[in-house]
Amino acid sequence: MTKDMLYRDPNLSLWDLAKHISVTSNYVSQTLNMTLQSNFFDYVNKWRIQDAVKQLHDTDETILVIAHDVGFNSRSSFYNAFKREMNTTPSALRASRTTADPAS
Repeated sequence: MTKDMLYRDPNLSLWDLAKHISVTSNYVSQTLNMTLQSNFFDYVNKWRIQDAVKQLHDTDETILVIAHDVGFNSRSSFYNAFKREMNTTPSALRASRTTADPAS
């Protein structure tokens, strides 16, 4: 995920990930469930949100552009996943960046 940024593909599927790493989709699913206690979609969304947080801190792109850039198809799904993962909204996180560092 780090090297190829597969999570940025909005159409990424469990099958695509399995094919990319040359294992079965069953193996990927079982491994995620057993080692990370996570399903495929939560796992991918976690990567997307981590990337979005970095972009919110490092760029002035709009939240919608960032959402699409990291692989979300809609603003609402991005906001829901972001809030679930970060316990805040993208706007609030970005606002805290400017509050913490007025030079930004």
